[in-house]
Amino acid sequence: MSLRESYQPFFKMGAAVPGRIFGEEVTLAHIVKEYDSITCENDMKPMFLLDEARNCAEPEKYDRCPAVKFDTIERYMDFAKEKGLGVRGHTLVWHNQTPRWFFTEGYSKEEEAPLADRDTMLARLENYIRGVLESIQQRWPGVIYVWDVVNEAIDNGGLRESLWTKTVGEDFVIQAFRFARKYADSNVSLFYNDYDTFVPWKRDVICERILKPLLEEGLVDGMGMQAHLTMETDMGEFEKSLKCFGALSLQVQVTELDIHNADPSEDSMNGLADRYEKLFRMLLDSRKEGKANVTGVTFWGLHDGITWLTFFRRERSYPLLFDENLQPKKAYEAVLSASI
Repeated sequence: MSLRESYQPFFKMGAAVPGRIFGEEVTLAHIVKEYDSITCENDMKPMFLLDEARNCAEPEKYDRCPAVKFDTIERYMDFAKEKGLGVRGHTLVWHNQTPRWFFTEGYSKEEEAPLADRDTMLARLENYIRGVLESIQQRWPGVIYVWDVVNEAIDNGGLRESLWTKTVGEDFVIQAFRFARKYADSNVSLFYNDYDTFVPWKRDVICERILKPLLEEGLVDGMGMQAHLTMETDMGEFEKSLKCFGALSLQVQVTELDIHNADPSEDSMNGLADRYEKLFRMLLDSRKEGKANVTGVTFWGLHDGITWLTFFRRERSYPLLFDENLQPKKAYEAVLSASI
């Protein structure tokens, strides 16, 4: 039994996919076997969807209606469509990997270029979201089943200061969701996505500052819990967050799952397997008991050989279900076991 077969009665199983794997037939076959959902690891971020060449060359033409492009995501979308996989759209609005020129007067790349006014930025935001959603829905209908509309807007106890808050203002989140709801197909779910959602203060701020205002207008369908975990993460707090978001009658998806572990010894990998099994039993139990409507889990990476954590942590990490040769680890068997 594969991951997708084992969890088909419960929720989608997905993985973040880097562009480098296209052309690797063994890896592509592995994706189709194990998953029914994929996420572009990097190539669907705003910096890749915004057409820098056209916008900056003809700023008067595109000033309020930015040109968008899809060359970086074509391989993913065509592959998913051909193989019958769903795609998590990740992500429309983010403080990171969104170029500064998008926020400046006349799309200027000058370091000290003045920022555009709120009215201009609201128009850019709406037309950027419209352009992305309508184009993708027309070209690849039904492939994207969920969008992370806004990513990582909370930091330091409140709303993160960013070029979004400096131009649009502190209501940029709700504005983005209004536009996404306006242009998304009715069968596409809209999510807010963030990291460290198991930290008590962050859980509370997300609920009060993000989710509840969005729910008042019927703008949000789900909460994305990134879940970059460690062997020491307090899973009791993770469960509290899971149930807290579930209590809002939202879908909950684990969107970027990995468990950092720098020790490849047998004992340590057994510990990793145990942690994964307990997590998946928690997700399944919460769903069964009606405490959280878990609708998907996405692993952030295909195998240990290309995990982002080795770079981010500055030490070799072994956080996933498959080793660098795509061979299943004990953690893989543990996740399958949890579904029985």
